[in-house]
Amino acid sequence: MNMYDTAQNLEDYIACFRQLAIITSRAMDSLEQSPPIQLSALDRIAHNVETIACIRGDSGVYTRNEPPGTEIYRSEMYKTENDLRYRLLSLGYKYPTPRGSECVKPTFELF
Repeated sequence: MNMYDTAQNLEDYIACFRQLAIITSRAMDSLEQSPPIQLSALDRIAHNVETIACIRGDSGVYTRNEPPGTEIYRSEMYKTENDLRYRLLSLGYKYPTPRGSECVKPTFELF
């Protein structure tokens, strides 16, 4: 599998989700062990937490790429996302105001 391939089966997809969660958790461990915590570091970790939420199906953005059977792991994925989000907030991160459904027009030409 190269970097442009999607996970081809359920096991690979869940393994990818779990690996991102582990990387994110270890990054938080590192921050907890060496205060003060830079806000820019929390911003980066927040991006991972939100990616985990998207992979879980939060926004529906990635659901077309999910392999069949992903729903049996949804509760595990939801718990993982919530645990990471709780840790992120306990480190002092504050989420910006939600954007809702506003749209923007790209400023570049598409092909």
